[in-house]
Amino acid sequence: MPVKISICGSVGRKGRNLFGDVSIVQRLINLGASSPLAVDGICGRATIAAIEEVQRRELPRMQPNGTLEPDDSTFRVLTRGITAEALGDLQIAWGARVSAAFKAKLIEVSGNLGADPNHLIAAIALETGETFSPSVKNASGATGLIQFTPDTAVELGTSTADLAAMSAVDQMDYMEKHLSPYRHMLDSIEDVYMAILWPAAVGKPDATVLFSRPSAQYERNSGLDTNRDGTVTKEKAAALVRAKLFKGRGAGYFG
Repeated sequence: MPVKISICGSVGRKGRNLFGDVSIVQRLINLGASSPLAVDGICGRATIAAIEEVQRRELPRMQPNGTLEPDDSTFRVLTRGITAEALGDLQIAWGARVSAAFKAKLIEVSGNLGADPNHLIAAIALETGETFSPSVKNASGATGLIQFTPDTAVELGTSTADLAAMSAVDQMDYMEKHLSPYRHMLDSIEDVYMAILWPAAVGKPDATVLFSRPSAQYERNSGLDTNRDGTVTKEKAAALVRAKLFKGRGAGYFG
C-alpha cells in the first residue's frame, strides 16, 4: 500500500519548522523546480520564497504568505498525485535511530493497519523509553514494543518471555495481530495510541475521560495526567506520544 506523505507541523514563515517536515517540503518543491533547493531541513529565505512561488502559481486566489500547514491547500497542491515512494528513500520519525529492517517492517505493518508509520513509531518510542527494544519491561511485567501485558501475550498465543526473546522485527507481527481489530480506524495519533493503551476509546472524542481519581486504573496511569486535575483524557494521554513524534522529526532522529 502506498504511504501517504505527511508532515506534523507548519512549515515556512513563523512555522514550527521541524527538520523532517522542512526536508519533505523541500523535496516536494524540488520535484518541479528548475533551481532545486538544498534539502537541509532548514527553513531559510529560499524555502519560504519557494513556498510563496507555489502559492502564487497554483493558488492565484490566495495571498502568498510563505507558510503551509499539514492539511492546507498549499500542502495538498504539493502532494497531489505523489506518494512517499515517489520522493525516493522513505523517511519517517525516529527512522535514523532504528535499523533499516525495523523501519521497513514498521512501514509494512502500518500500511496493513491503515496507520501513519510516524504515529506508530512515536507510540513505540514512548512505550519503550526510546529504546525500541523488544525486551524492555515495566514494573507490572508488561513487555516489548507496545508493552504487551502477560494476559495480552497469552491471547496472542505467546508469552511475555517469548516476546522478550524475539527480535524487534519479529515482535512486530504480534503487534500487528494485536492492533488488527482496529485496522483502518487509526487515522490519528490519538487513535493509534488508544489502540495500545485503551482500545475502548478508539474513535471517541479527544475529550473522552479514560481514567479518573480515585481508581486503580488512574493510579497506574497517573503519569499521563499532565495538568494533575485528577483525570486522564484521550487527548492528554496522546500528548506524550505527540511529543515523541515531534522529537522524532528532528535532526538526528528523522531518517
